[in-house]
Amino acid sequence: MVTTNTIPTHPEGKTMKAVCFSSFGKDPKKVLEVKTIPRPFIISGDGDDGEGNDGTTTTTKSQLLLIKVHACALNPIDKIRLNGDLAAVKPEQFTDNNVLGYDVSGMAYGALSEYVVCSATEVALKPTSISFAEAASFPLAGLTAYQSLKRGGVKEGSKVFIPGGAGGVGSLAIQIAKSVFKAGYVCTTASPGQGTELCQELGADRIIDYRSEDFETVLKGEDFDMAFDTMHQGDKMGTLLKKGGKIISISGPPSIEAIEEGMGGSVGFVVKMLLFLTRNRKAEKAAEKAGGSWEYIFMKPSGDDLKKLGAFLERGEIKAVIDTEVDGIDNFMTAVDKLWSGRSKGKCVIKIIV
Repeated sequence: MVTTNTIPTHPEGKTMKAVCFSSFGKDPKKVLEVKTIPRPFIISGDGDDGEGNDGTTTTTKSQLLLIKVHACALNPIDKIRLNGDLAAVKPEQFTDNNVLGYDVSGMAYGALSEYVVCSATEVALKPTSISFAEAASFPLAGLTAYQSLKRGGVKEGSKVFIPGGAGGVGSLAIQIAKSVFKAGYVCTTASPGQGTELCQELGADRIIDYRSEDFETVLKGEDFDMAFDTMHQGDKMGTLLKKGGKIISISGPPSIEAIEEGMGGSVGFVVKMLLFLTRNRKAEKAAEKAGGSWEYIFMKPSGDDLKKLGAFLERGEIKAVIDTEVDGIDNFMTAVDKLWSGRSKGKCVIKIIV
């Protein structure tokens, strides 16, 4: 299915600012720019199907929400999309208004803009105790961590390995494992100094300095219930697992099963062959050798899951972790530069309303 991003002209001629691109590119400075484009709106009438802001068929008007964006967070998938690395499984039809971003204080594809239209089933109310920037930093990374840990069977007392604990997903996964699933032991990796200090603050029980220690060697035979592959290292995690343990991956080549589950249907022959040839067999074999399993998953937008996690945010049992917070959409490149550098500790957020 080709992803179209055409926003029809607003019936009243209203416009908005958005960070757009009209071609793929490795250098965001060459392909990203702030543009004025039509403001999205909800076309469908009460009880009738219609066309949504992305040019696709939508459900009824009552199931859609127009959100005024206060803040938007960046994610590694934005870089992957901009590079064109998603094109094989999700082709992109270029227009003048392909909008970057997945995370807002709400959630939507093409979120780095002043307004977005979302499905009501994909959003949850912002906890009153946190800022809009904190709320925007949470949905994609938080849901990715929560759904991965759940798929990994993490429960009270579980022993979990979460590398990259200072990153956007890792920093939330540590907290969710401890606070939501009541894991008994969480081990992570981080750089010395600020990264290690952050992981300690988030509740990690053990932190391995990845610059001087190899986790595959250090943790061999420690019988983890789950290893969370956030950095395409699944092939090194088999020796960490107990029998029956699971490696859940969100990084590297996805499996055919993950793509079909994420898209809600079968993929074409060419894509299926590409996925078959690039399948992470080393990770699968490493898990099988330990008597465990390897699985790749994609996050699924879920208002119910967000609501559940929002209660922990409201009580302060989980906290958003922000590395960079930029004022104003025109200054978006500061946040992009930090994320693209690979050195961010937590999330990079652009405040649309300052």
